[in-house]
Amino acid sequence: MALPFLKDFKKSVEKLDSVNIGLMKPQEWLSTGNYALNRAISGDFTKGIPLGRISLWAGPSGSGKSFISSNIMAQAQAQGYHILVLDSENALDMDYLNKIGVSTDEDRLTYIQVTTIEDVNRVCSDFFSAYIRSFGKDNFSAQKTLIVLDSLAMLSSTTEMENYGKDGTIKADQGILAKRRKSMLRMICNHIARLPIAFVMTDHVYPQDIMMGDGAWAITNSTKFSASIIGIVTKLKLKEEGEVTGVRMKFETYKSRFAKLGTKVELEVPYNRGMSSTSGLLELLADMGVIAKGTQAGEKLSWVTEIAGERIVFRERELDDALALRLVRHPLCAPLVASPEPAEAENDDE
Repeated sequence: MALPFLKDFKKSVEKLDSVNIGLMKPQEWLSTGNYALNRAISGDFTKGIPLGRISLWAGPSGSGKSFISSNIMAQAQAQGYHILVLDSENALDMDYLNKIGVSTDEDRLTYIQVTTIEDVNRVCSDFFSAYIRSFGKDNFSAQKTLIVLDSLAMLSSTTEMENYGKDGTIKADQGILAKRRKSMLRMICNHIARLPIAFVMTDHVYPQDIMMGDGAWAITNSTKFSASIIGIVTKLKLKEEGEVTGVRMKFETYKSRFAKLGTKVELEVPYNRGMSSTSGLLELLADMGVIAKGTQAGEKLSWVTEIAGERIVFRERELDDALALRLVRHPLCAPLVASPEPAEAENDDE
């Protein structure tokens, strides 16, 4: 039996800025532009990052985190999104963005250089307030937006800046930094839950004691709890005829509310054209048992599969978007349903 006061109660609560009513699942997904990466993140080959959630790429310096974010920016603009870039590293390569199809026109991309956590807090708070005034909440027909923060690790706090001594020494308080970072991410998480906004950020990882059970890398607790999706990116060099021509990276799903944890894919990102949609797909499909090397006469250099009674035989060079979309219709490619995550005890320590 419904409670007789629920209708008035909900109307009253809805007036509170920081309160949302009702269960909310992602209303839309933004593709990363790569089928294998999509699968690792969302459990679905055609879906990447969800609106209303925070996604994090963590890894050592130079591993390819910013390349993934740039690729997603190109996909977002292709789907009509506006891009808001918060750059703390002063390293965004406009030439590279243009090369892979990202427009840097002001009406399509807003670039803001930030230095402190408080900068990001103010920028995001002002943006969310203006957005809600213009479009309201739960309006998923409004202008969709992708916010990219690159990177979290480079943000200092105002306290750290004030403590910068005249002798050049830096007196940082890591405890305060962690608390402010967590508070900032909590604010962002709460606001975007009811807005058609996807938030992507990058962060560094640190060598981990493998006996701790979390693998080779440690992720700071201040980011671990706010992100719905976390991928660890590690670096391999991409070479052609002995020359380094891009980044070859390994992506591992560290946390996801939507996909299988521990999924690993290897991707190639050439400097001159960005990430291919099919990079890493053959290897992933082979690991899943969707395709296999041919064994019949004339097929030993080809990949073979059978979908809905149709035998598909192809060479690696023939793999394009049209063929990829046929392959991911295989029953083994059905979207995954992630199991519930165990509860984790929060901790402010870095």
